[in-house]
Amino acid sequence: MFKTLTRCRSDDAIEWIRFRVPGHRLNVLTPDTVAELAAALDEIDREADAGKPPAAVVLTADHDCGFFAGADLSRLAELLSAAASDTAKLVAATTAGRATFSRLGSQPWPSLAVIDGVCLGGGLELALACDLRIAVESPQTSLGAPEVKLGLIPGWGGTVRLPRLIGPGPTVEFAASGESVSAEKALRLGLVDACTAREQAAAAVAALLAQAGEQGLVDARRSQQQQPAPLEADERSFLEATASALILSRTGGHMPAPMAVLQTVLAGSELTAAEAEALESEAFAELARGPQPQALLHVFRLAERNKHDTGLDRGHAGEDGDQAASEAPPLVSHAGVVGAGIMGAGIAARHLRSKIPVTVVDASPEALSRQVPAILEEAAWNRERRLSDPSVAVSLAGLLRSSPSLAALASAELVIESVIERLEAKRAVLCELEKVVAAEAILATNTSTNPIARLAEPLQDPSRFCGFHFFNPVKRMKLVEIVRGPQSSDRAIRTAVAHGKRLGKIPIVVRDSPGFLVNRVLMPYLHESIELLREGVSMRRIDAAARRFGMPLGPIELYDMIGLDTAFYAGLVLHEAYGDRLEAAPVLPAMVKSGRLGCKSGGGFYTYAANGRLLEPDPAAEKLVATYAEEPLGGEPLRDLEAIANRLVLPMVLEASRALDEALVRDPGDIDLGVIYGLGFPAFRGGLLAWADSLGAAEVLRRLEPLAPLGPRMHPTGRLESMARTTAGFYSPTTAVPASA
Repeated sequence: MFKTLTRCRSDDAIEWIRFRVPGHRLNVLTPDTVAELAAALDEIDREADAGKPPAAVVLTADHDCGFFAGADLSRLAELLSAAASDTAKLVAATTAGRATFSRLGSQPWPSLAVIDGVCLGGGLELALACDLRIAVESPQTSLGAPEVKLGLIPGWGGTVRLPRLIGPGPTVEFAASGESVSAEKALRLGLVDACTAREQAAAAVAALLAQAGEQGLVDARRSQQQQPAPLEADERSFLEATASALILSRTGGHMPAPMAVLQTVLAGSELTAAEAEALESEAFAELARGPQPQALLHVFRLAERNKHDTGLDRGHAGEDGDQAASEAPPLVSHAGVVGAGIMGAGIAARHLRSKIPVTVVDASPEALSRQVPAILEEAAWNRERRLSDPSVAVSLAGLLRSSPSLAALASAELVIESVIERLEAKRAVLCELEKVVAAEAILATNTSTNPIARLAEPLQDPSRFCGFHFFNPVKRMKLVEIVRGPQSSDRAIRTAVAHGKRLGKIPIVVRDSPGFLVNRVLMPYLHESIELLREGVSMRRIDAAARRFGMPLGPIELYDMIGLDTAFYAGLVLHEAYGDRLEAAPVLPAMVKSGRLGCKSGGGFYTYAANGRLLEPDPAAEKLVATYAEEPLGGEPLRDLEAIANRLVLPMVLEASRALDEALVRDPGDIDLGVIYGLGFPAFRGGLLAWADSLGAAEVLRRLEPLAPLGPRMHPTGRLESMARTTAGFYSPTTAVPASA
């Protein structure tokens, strides 16, 4: 009796093996699943020996649980933990799984996978082990090799079978990116042999098997899969050079896994399949011994946990005592956005991409006429083709309404105010909205600086009001901060969190506080870069240290991108709240006064070309900074890039520690998600607090000790000192992300 699969032989002697793995929302390859597949194949072999061979073996799954979403994370975590001390165990595990899969292509009868839903990682490798593949045409069907996103490469034959199926070049592009493709694109790539509607799957199987039999496709493909697939020398050199350059540009040299894909595919293509498989196992084990897979698996678990997070659990219920915590959040069928500026337009476009009807209101008819086409263009953007699809724009146009009157929002169930970042202007709009919308509608504000409590003061019912802080640009930044005001209800928070997820965002719930979470943690990083400038460290060197650490932009570059005026005013808010450790430096106001606002003004700390490309440090800005020079700590400007990175990142750790002490968020995971998806903190380090834990509290204190003369901003928190005494971390056993998340 199988627990993870069922067997059924149809009238035409086709053996159907259908998977449904209990205890998982989507099918995953657990040890039991692989073992039961082997047992089912044993049964089929015995029946064949008794004179009842199948015409073919077909692997499939119920569409609501996907084909396979990859390997079981619990098992993967166990293997990664054992990798450092027992590489042989890891090699044995990959070899055993690959051997089971290989049986599908070694029997007298053909094998075929029907892919309905997600087919990722080990699931794709299982499908590749079959002779033939059919994908069901559905928005839920996607095929991918995302192992590089966990710091690994495919380990169950992916780097061996893929290049022999679609070619080494397309394999490198596909597997080194880690991105998934639709059923249609999988067919174009040659990953699958056919696409079909779900209700036609059985007929498509029969048709493909008949076609393959007539053309001798199965035997030809099996032979091809066993032989080397070498490239011509010139072709190989070109692929190696171009792919290496692309990988380095994407990863900054921080991620070894994509480069390992390239090297393993190129080397393995020169070998027989058996030799290439051994090479794959060795490369997989080598990566697994490093720190990145553990860190990236941690981030993956945080993101998976977030998918099921209501915003209220983990001991953070509201004070209103309502019953929302036990109820499903209402589904917003009509949303509203007030303000058609850059942020408001981006928020509206995000609603359209998520197929949510939205009404955009702006007092300026000119702004609406200008922005509505831009909203549709952004909503219809095709990432694969890198252009906007006019047919999609037409189909989405019916979901978009615009009006200069707030009355158009009367039927909206959630309205996000996104007008100018001025307290009184926002208050005026919110008070008018409250008169227009239904009593049960949720009101939210897209603000980065205004306290939710102060915005709520004039409202008649502040319980239905919360912050909904998007990050710029909305289309790229995945994080949203759902800001809980003192009177925000559980229902308001749950609704906002659920709505954020429908928009494809990662929402974290933050208590109302100056700067909320992300800007509060960011500001010490930015502030310290100005102090380093004043101590004589060059802009290029500061930004190089940050990029070497893994940040997507250096802090000086980031200042120019944000806008020095925006950063200055945000800094004033945080200085007022945390002035003892965020003293207002004179450089920013001087830059703003001189008209140097960053990219948007054509120059800030750096100069820029007409297309916005950064050129070089501006001598005028360097001269201005020099007028506010300070004596360097230790007498000489820092040169060592790691020391500069410590100066930049350690104050962020301290501020995050204080945020935990103040219960600004619910646990360290919310902070790490926030900095990764809101600031671009390197995921390969696991997040800010996970990185601190990897050092250990004692090491963090050691690195802080020589910086103590800089003042309170470098003084350790009581939490860190206590952790150092007890060898604890921010992620204690009670806050660690469970393996099954």
